[in-house]
Amino acid sequence: MYSSNKMKMNRFLPLVLVTLLLLLSSCSERSEYGKKSDYEKLGAVSTVTTAPTVSSVNPTDNSNDVSVSTTVAVTFSETMSTSTITTNTDNTTCSGSFRLSSDNFTTCIRMSAAPSASNSDKTFSVTPYNNISGLTTYKIQITNSVTDNSSNSLASAYTTTTGFTTYSSGTIKGTVKQSNGNALSDVLVSFSGANVDSTTTNNSGNFNKSLGLGSYTLTYTKSGYISTTQSSAIATDNQTVTANVTLLANTCSAGTVEGTIIDAVSGNAVSGVSLSVRSGLNVTSGSTTGITATSANNGTYTLSSMNAGGYTVQASKDGYISTFITVNVCGNMSNQNASMSEELSSGSMRFVLSWPTGSTGDDLDSHLTGPDNASGRFHVYHPTSNLKFYYATGNNACSSCSSDQLSDNVTLDLDDQDGPPGTETITITKVRSGTYRYSVFDYDNGAGTPNASSTKLSTSKALVKVYYNNTTTTYSVPQDAAGTLWTVFTFTTSGGLVEVGTMGHQTNDGNIE
Repeated sequence: MYSSNKMKMNRFLPLVLVTLLLLLSSCSERSEYGKKSDYEKLGAVSTVTTAPTVSSVNPTDNSNDVSVSTTVAVTFSETMSTSTITTNTDNTTCSGSFRLSSDNFTTCIRMSAAPSASNSDKTFSVTPYNNISGLTTYKIQITNSVTDNSSNSLASAYTTTTGFTTYSSGTIKGTVKQSNGNALSDVLVSFSGANVDSTTTNNSGNFNKSLGLGSYTLTYTKSGYISTTQSSAIATDNQTVTANVTLLANTCSAGTVEGTIIDAVSGNAVSGVSLSVRSGLNVTSGSTTGITATSANNGTYTLSSMNAGGYTVQASKDGYISTFITVNVCGNMSNQNASMSEELSSGSMRFVLSWPTGSTGDDLDSHLTGPDNASGRFHVYHPTSNLKFYYATGNNACSSCSSDQLSDNVTLDLDDQDGPPGTETITITKVRSGTYRYSVFDYDNGAGTPNASSTKLSTSKALVKVYYNNTTTTYSVPQDAAGTLWTVFTFTTSGGLVEVGTMGHQTNDGNIE
């Protein structure tokens, strides 16, 4: 009996020993926190060794038409240590771990602030200190000095292969004022069209926005004022376009608009001009309001029953180039005058300077300089300089010049010394190669007893219209800038019109270049 029991115990002993060993092994993997893997999950011991990677960047690699005001972002595969994601905010050295460059990281774009974290510290964004350049390719680089929360470095430095390319860009800037001439701050300026964007005016009523090339509708909005729209366009890279506007209080009432249309060369009244109205400022196409009028024999017109707000009045007549009048209706509006230019032959160009009734401008003079092979450059600016030739005449006559060349004159057609309102007109019968420059001089404050601090020119509401090849381009005087000389634009046959738009000072009008 004993022998039989002993044999049974010997048979089960190995099984018991195996069970004990398994239990001891399981206990060795435990602690008061649980299994070893759970223990690690509670953070008592870290054994994670997976290197983080870059999951995505924005703008994406090989993308085009990126805004020059873009924000740049990178997203990692896991939560990162924010202290290791740095960038350069002081200069253009490539000193941070998050870099943006257009020259393969010889230099890097200065950023406005340290990268901001989101997405549980997986995504980091930076904004350049200034708008980056248009038509330029930029690469994003992340160095392997960045780490995750377990101090694991990026497996290897990351650089976008192709980079992203910005679109051609320019700037629309302007000033928003009240009807009394005071600046209007905190106006929301919204841009729609080629791009969509917005900004607000500062304490001086100014705004400035970089945008891609194309046409835009600007919408101006502020509580207590009548919202209005304005059309504008950026045609060439780096072009700066001025878009000034007066915003009317919502207490303004409807009214009647009256004015006179004159010939830009003769100054005589133009009758039979058809006038139509569009809502918004500088709106030269699209549907009209249905309000119309026709100028009388003395050139006067009347547009009745116009609601308060901003409008563009188109004046058209056969044989003339259509002109556009900006009108802000706040009750009855008189002296909304305009000049019209007869159609020009191919290669001719006409410049019309005007300033309205009530303007701070008195005697404003138009100045045109251009290429003249007799003296290098001609300068037309008052009646005694009424006729200039591109080719030499008189004592310096060009014996080999054709009759066409000898009749190639530049004339001051209309000189107004009795404004406001005022109109001055210069015509080039045939544009030649070389650079033309057009300026407006405030004679009363610049000549004689000069006043370099005068702002009367900038508050004169002066406009310059350029007629060339059946197109009309309008320039507005810069706002709130001291100076007696407004350099408006330059022109070449190859490059077209290029706005300068600067205010300066001159005491001798004969020295204007």
